[in-house]
Amino acid sequence: MSIHFFGIRHHGPGCARALASALEELQPDIILLEGPPEAEDIIPLAADAAMIPPVALLVYPQDKPQHGVFYPFAEFSPEWIAIRFAAKQAIPLKMMDLPLTHRFAEILSAEEALASQSDQAGEDGQLNMPSQASDLGSRIDPLSALSRAAGYDDEELWWEIEVEQRRDHSELFSAIQEAMTALREGSPEVSLHEQQREAAMRSRIRDAQKSGYERIAIVCGAWHVPALAGKANIKHDTALLKGLPKTKLASTWVPWSADRLAYRSGYGAGVISPGWYAHIWRHPEQAGIRWVTEAARLMRSAGLDASSASVIETFRLAEALAAMRHYPMAGLGELREAMLAVLCHGEAEPLALIRQQLEIGEHLGQVPASAAAAPLQRDLELQQKRLRLKAEAGSKRIELDLREEVGRGRSRLLHRLTILGVYWGQLSADRNRTGTFRESWQLQWDPEMAIQLISYSRYGNCLDEAAGNKLCEQASQADLPELTQLLDLAVLANLPAAVSHLLHQVQNQAALATDVVHLMQALPPLVQVARYGDVRGTQHDQVGPIISGLFERITLGVPLAASSIDEDAAAALIEQIQAVQQAIDVFDELPLRTEWFNCLANLCDQEAVAPAIRGFALRLGYDRQQINDLQLEQFTNRMLSSGTSAADATAWLGGLLRGSGLLLLHHEALWRVIDEWLNHLPHDVFIDRLPLLRRAFSGFTPAERRQMGGKVRQPGATALQTPSTAIAVDAVRAGQVLPFLLRLLGDTPS
Repeated sequence: MSIHFFGIRHHGPGCARALASALEELQPDIILLEGPPEAEDIIPLAADAAMIPPVALLVYPQDKPQHGVFYPFAEFSPEWIAIRFAAKQAIPLKMMDLPLTHRFAEILSAEEALASQSDQAGEDGQLNMPSQASDLGSRIDPLSALSRAAGYDDEELWWEIEVEQRRDHSELFSAIQEAMTALREGSPEVSLHEQQREAAMRSRIRDAQKSGYERIAIVCGAWHVPALAGKANIKHDTALLKGLPKTKLASTWVPWSADRLAYRSGYGAGVISPGWYAHIWRHPEQAGIRWVTEAARLMRSAGLDASSASVIETFRLAEALAAMRHYPMAGLGELREAMLAVLCHGEAEPLALIRQQLEIGEHLGQVPASAAAAPLQRDLELQQKRLRLKAEAGSKRIELDLREEVGRGRSRLLHRLTILGVYWGQLSADRNRTGTFRESWQLQWDPEMAIQLISYSRYGNCLDEAAGNKLCEQASQADLPELTQLLDLAVLANLPAAVSHLLHQVQNQAALATDVVHLMQALPPLVQVARYGDVRGTQHDQVGPIISGLFERITLGVPLAASSIDEDAAAALIEQIQAVQQAIDVFDELPLRTEWFNCLANLCDQEAVAPAIRGFALRLGYDRQQINDLQLEQFTNRMLSSGTSAADATAWLGGLLRGSGLLLLHHEALWRVIDEWLNHLPHDVFIDRLPLLRRAFSGFTPAERRQMGGKVRQPGATALQTPSTAIAVDAVRAGQVLPFLLRLLGDTPS
């Protein structure tokens, strides 16, 4: 009987390659793998052809899925190699960590105790649960210690060079065991929880020995090898494991993503550059030149210059850097420096693109459809039951009253699913209602949605956590208007943590934003946040100051943005001005309304402002009784006088009449002035400006157009009809002007 210890680093391609070679040579009859015993029954699913890493084992309490723990695996993870080897060789594989049932039982018990004493809750009202990171106690970081001992500043560089880049894997695991033994001899005593974990591992090893296995392969974190290989007191181990509490758990496989491999999750594993590790796993030979080639291909796809010559020079520089540093080959650090200097021409932006899409990667794994339901699906089922909202294959329309708790709960659930891309419900726009306390949804459940829900488990174990994390992830790449839209979604879905994060992001970007159009696009969603807060009970005290700050910068920036622009740009800006006006109408704060109408009045008077915008600003002010009839007539007479070009007058009139014909129907003086202006336009100018006039009138309703037609047919309705009273002319005063006119024309009076 022989026991062989293989101390590995989680997600280490060098360890994975060495382990594959060692297992082939050893041909064990059983493998004991560090991991949760509760997942042992679903390990065989890893052999399914539909299982494509990165994937993760997920273990969670049945009644509290939000406390679940992930155990992710990549194609280059040594644990994944061990699992696939066992499946291929048809030998048993046992998980040998401390059962999670004990740890979860302790956490749930502590949660209940804290919940019963509200004064022990956190300042934000959330219970602060112990994390797995705290289980490490005062344990030193072995990689950091080894790197420092070898003289490296980078805490992972020693492992990268000595293990991941190693070509000869013979004696690797014995060297790792020797190094870890030396580290543990000088380290502080490990925590009680870690002692229990290692006691449980030793217990599983003894069980395998008792079962008569001859060649036992132990695959575990390198740190644990000395504790498992050394002498142990069976009675002490038994005492450590005696009487531990238990709770019911469930486990499943879920898809994982490359970017999530860059985080520390589950048992604390995580790598900085999973994309690079996947690359050197797939291409152990010529990894450097292939990497630079992939980077150049990525840059070209993004429209950046990356020639073949620069690829060759980049690789040569990386190799030279490695030689100067006495490294066996160019690693990621050398390749990154060389690419920045040569391939990226010293620019940081292309290197950031390479970092995101190559070093980290965007690949998403797959799991078989036969995998058990994930916590997100279980959380959905619990909420469906609580809210009496049954999933049905047929289409169903529901009306929600947001003033009622059930209505708010259903709305939150549907909005959270929508954020996650699970469109069980489609929100319908009801044009017959203008209130904010009702929503209409069209529901139709598709069985595929259950699989979609599982795929989003990487964001969290319950719907509110997952939806909030996804919004926060989107926020990292969003501009100011997009951020405010995300904030609106967070309010609709009642995600306080995401709201707080997004508000912080909005404040940061709003303070730096200089594009007035972006500021105008950002305002309406923020007003929506304030509006929905009244019905949904959302805390939105922070929104008001942001709205005021944005609004102040908008009123200062709009006149400049509206000056010296063409008709197309003016039309686009009018859309934004209208959206701001609607937001002001909804928000209904007197100081902001006053400031906004002062801004509109300023637009009306400035000659540099595009005529269409001047006309539209006048219309907004008149409709809201900020401009009186006399002012309207004065502006109209000025803009439609002979001193204004036909192009500018047409554009101004289009802005004035935008959206509704009621102004023309009910304002006789305006009707007459426009009619007179049209009557005196030259034929060719009228034909040239006709498309713009049609565009202005196209926004009128059919009923408004019919009323206008009837008004034109009425006697005396237009200036084209003979006026009922003749204009009196003072012949004496008119005669006094004639001599002056004759002089201007070059004639002398006879």
